[in-house]
Amino acid sequence: SPVQLLYRTTLRKAFPPVNFAFAYGSAVFQQHGRAKGKMLDLIFAVDDPTSWHQENMALNPHHYSFMRYFGPRTVRSVQRYPAGVYYNTLVTVDSQLLKYGVISTEDLLDDLLNWRWLYVAGRLHKPVVILTADQPATGACAEVNGVVSNAISRNLSSAALCASLLSGASGTPFSEESLFMNVAALSYRGDFRMIVGEDRDKVKNIVKPHIKEFHELYKNHLAEFVVNTGDDRLVLKDHVTVSGCIDRLPSCVAQSVRCDGKLQKALSRIVYASSWRQSLKGIGTAGLHKTLVYSAEKLVKMVN
Repeated sequence: SPVQLLYRTTLRKAFPPVNFAFAYGSAVFQQHGRAKGKMLDLIFAVDDPTSWHQENMALNPHHYSFMRYFGPRTVRSVQRYPAGVYYNTLVTVDSQLLKYGVISTEDLLDDLLNWRWLYVAGRLHKPVVILTADQPATGACAEVNGVVSNAISRNLSSAALCASLLSGASGTPFSEESLFMNVAALSYRGDFRMIVGEDRDKVKNIVKPHIKEFHELYKNHLAEFVVNTGDDRLVLKDHVTVSGCIDRLPSCVAQSVRCDGKLQKALSRIVYASSWRQSLKGIGTAGLHKTLVYSAEKLVKMVN
């Protein structure tokens, strides 16, 4: 893809090595009714964030806000707070506008498998472009890539299960499109930015132009939970219930569901906590000026 080519030829050389990287957002997958995004969103997973930030500060000091003056150890400490990601935003590399987030491989796996924050895991519920798929890997690095790939598959299976349960809650058949709407909405349920700061039609705008990509992403995972009635409508298989599948849910979700039996409430609780804390953290990691610029752009999208 053009994004993979850009990464291989330009972007990869501008940063310290990473274990795993992917691109997401409207600059990669254009949203319905919107112009293609100008800023490319990236996530980098690294084994040693302190060393990575130290090297990146030497290469790209202008990417960091005032936080760089406190050094890489402080940046790493800030990164640890929910949702485990440190973003540098509105930076330019070879004329390409970027926002990139750095997460430790350990925290990435935790989120993918347990939905501790349902943050990076939520971004990987949707179609993305894996940038390190063709990156040569041997030894420990190859092992890490295999573990991440397996965790991504588990994350997709968990999303398929949760979306199926939510779609079939009324007991009536549902469409594949409505199921994918629920998939895309999993990491937005409870996100305060959906009230102020995000386009209220964001989920629909993400899904509608990319039904084919969602289908390819989930076809193998959905077969375990739903069956086609023959008229392009889906129903839950008999064994697929919240109580019957609780041991299949990510641990952070299952723990909450065991308390009150409410799946949607469990998802909202996780997303609410991580979204406002990550946004608050963003004021420091981006700096006041970039925060105001970025927030203004989001508000324009929301009202238009």
